Amino acid sequence: MKILTRYIFKEMVGPTLLGFGFYTFIILVRNLFDMAGMIIKRSLPAHTVAEMLLLSLPHIVVLTVPMSLLFGILIAVGRLSADSEIIAMRALGMSTRTIYRPVFIFSFLMFLLNLYLINVVQPAGNIRLQALRAEAFTSSVEKEIKPRLFYNEYENLMIYVNDLDTRTGRWRGVFVADSRTDVSLDASTPQKLVANSTVAGNNAPAGLGGRGGQRIIVAESGSLSIVKQTRQVWMNLRTAENHAWEPRRPDRYDRTTNVYQRMLLPDKFSETGRFVKGLREMTLPEYFEQLRLTRGKYPDIYRAVQIEIHKKFSLPFACIVFGVLGLPLGITNRRGGKSSGFSLSIGIIMVYYLMITNGERLSESGQISPAVAMWAPNILLLSIGIYLLAWANREARVGKEGGVFSSIRRIINRIFSQAPAVTQSDEHSSILSRLDITFPNILDRYVLREFLRNLALVLISTIALALIISYTELSGDIRDNHIPLQTVLTYYRFMIPQIVNWTLPISVLVSTLVTFGVLAKNNEVTAAKSVGLSLYRVALPIVFIAAIMSIAAYFILDFVLPYSNQRAEQLERTIKGKKTVSAMAQQKLWFLGKGRYLINFLSYDRRARELSQVQVFELHPTEFRLTRRIYAETAKFDGQGWVFSKGWVRSFLADNETTFTPIATPIRLYYGERPEDFETEVKSPDQMTFGQLRRYIENITKAGYAAEELTVKLYEKTSWPFISMVMVLIALPFAFKIGRRGALYGVGIALVLGIFYWMVFAIFTKFGEVGNLPAILSAWSANILFAIGAIYMFLHVET
Repeated sequence: MKILTRYIFKEMVGPTLLGFGFYTFIILVRNLFDMAGMIIKRSLPAHTVAEMLLLSLPHIVVLTVPMSLLFGILIAVGRLSADSEIIAMRALGMSTRTIYRPVFIFSFLMFLLNLYLINVVQPAGNIRLQALRAEAFTSSVEKEIKPRLFYNEYENLMIYVNDLDTRTGRWRGVFVADSRTDVSLDASTPQKLVANSTVAGNNAPAGLGGRGGQRIIVAESGSLSIVKQTRQVWMNLRTAENHAWEPRRPDRYDRTTNVYQRMLLPDKFSETGRFVKGLREMTLPEYFEQLRLTRGKYPDIYRAVQIEIHKKFSLPFACIVFGVLGLPLGITNRRGGKSSGFSLSIGIIMVYYLMITNGERLSESGQISPAVAMWAPNILLLSIGIYLLAWANREARVGKEGGVFSSIRRIINRIFSQAPAVTQSDEHSSILSRLDITFPNILDRYVLREFLRNLALVLISTIALALIISYTELSGDIRDNHIPLQTVLTYYRFMIPQIVNWTLPISVLVSTLVTFGVLAKNNEVTAAKSVGLSLYRVALPIVFIAAIMSIAAYFILDFVLPYSNQRAEQLERTIKGKKTVSAMAQQKLWFLGKGRYLINFLSYDRRARELSQVQVFELHPTEFRLTRRIYAETAKFDGQGWVFSKGWVRSFLADNETTFTPIATPIRLYYGERPEDFETEVKSPDQMTFGQLRRYIENITKAGYAAEELTVKLYEKTSWPFISMVMVLIALPFAFKIGRRGALYGVGIALVLGIFYWMVFAIFTKFGEVGNLPAILSAWSANILFAIGAIYMFLHVET
């Protein structure tokens, strides 16, 4: 390999790897929290969690590889052009092929890499990832079920354990509410497993798992056993009473007792225990088999399979397209600098993926063919790239600038060129002489302008990347559920505030390092120090704006995001074809009474102070068995007690006798709960303000739910906005030590610091969620530790 070829390769590899790391990290930043939670909360081995994280990369990498390639080419070729090295090569008589060949070879190698990832690694990795997730959940179920806390991870199944025998590890007192309508496996003896239909039959208890029915199991003791080969989780109950009833026939009630009873818990990942491959888990031969099976029978599926086949080749081919297009754009971008190359890469990526996604939608609806949808963006951009490349060669031959290409170059330079704010040393002196008099002065505004410009570039790129990744994940649901474009656009409009909230800290970190890296490379920091100006004063504008952004971020987090997140979740449920109110939310309406009883209800009307479809399960004072069960369509608080209407009362005596009393007229029963105890709307923490979440925690704590995780989320609402301030404090000591290494070196440092910070933040918060640290300390520990470290390092910088 020639020296020149190696030199150009070296120039491209660095920015490409840097772009790849940045784009991939932005997408995976939230996975760090999940990974820490799996290790700390579920006690999973670190190597298993690392494998899951690695397996989740392929479907992200196939998108970030073309992006990083375009970024690397624009940065590398733009630098060679800006430093007149390409002109020097031509002056030495080197042909344009000598210059272009390394770029095309590099693009072709990236094409082969992406082709292998999307056709071989991604399908196998997705299958393995699905299996690991199921195995991880299965192995940690027993650790997740804790005494005197409702466990509702399974849909339509609630498990409550009264106590735990620390010597044997067995549960003492088990309450199970089973509202499933599918087929479940039960066994009354350990030797024989009997498959019982959930629909009431001749021998099955009436209402047992039937439509609208509910089975209640109350057992003296219990435990879990896991069959590793099949990943089946069995609940083993001793002295278990089964209570089943039919809502349409309340007088029909079945109560049976089993000395030993086993219940198969559902598989959250597969109803049959076997994985059903989706389109993204299939290989090319399986795609062709699907085409054969669906041709002429299922046109929608047939088109979807065709789209996936073309996508397997069109996305990798984007590497070659970006190589051809990026080369002439990099050559003409002589004055724009690296920020211009970054902006160009983001703009081209957005245009490309918008064309891909819109073409996919048109193809799904049958308006255009899958081949046109997937290949038109490549052909269009490739044609533009070939035209620009030919024009660049013509300019090199005639030695002049003119025509359309030069006009495009001038427009690009005009948009992205840096404004020369300070060029002469005497201008530096005149500016610096006034620094100790006014704030903000000219230099402050100059630093702020550069910082905000870089921040805007990084934020726009991360938002665009997040939207692209999100759309690729939802495109199947959008296609299957025929979601209109307006709904999709509205969903992403409400998603953008949350994306900004997540990416603002790392964007501030990158922007700070890049801004001062450029100032240091241009000797502007040295000029400031030479006239006696402290670096503390130079950094003051960015520290000031970071403090303002942190305060603004707190108010946005507490007043804007709860509403936008709630609307985004509603629209996401619509896109995925789910009901407005999830079954999980309905299950959470269980309440641990102030006495020896449990309460279940469908909803609570705050104005009427009334519960609907309420049940009360009263337990024996000393033994864990059901003594009375009350059901009513409504229970209204009248100031003295709860008035139950339209229902029944059933008592269970010690000698297995049962009494049944219909509630013909409203009756008042006295329980310790008051209306305010039920004023809890089921929302996720990011859909509530600080005050709402605090009240929610108080209510669910009274109801018997674990609140450690939510309490940490509560204090995260105060610590998260100020991460941006901490990021600036972390970046400043490193920024002043970058010297003449430039902006890319600063981005590399930002990635390392960002990964380290987020890992520390995730670990501390997960320790708080499991109760090993006070909630407020776990939420603020990372900020405090990094702020102290940053201040210490800053004090040792030569200012």
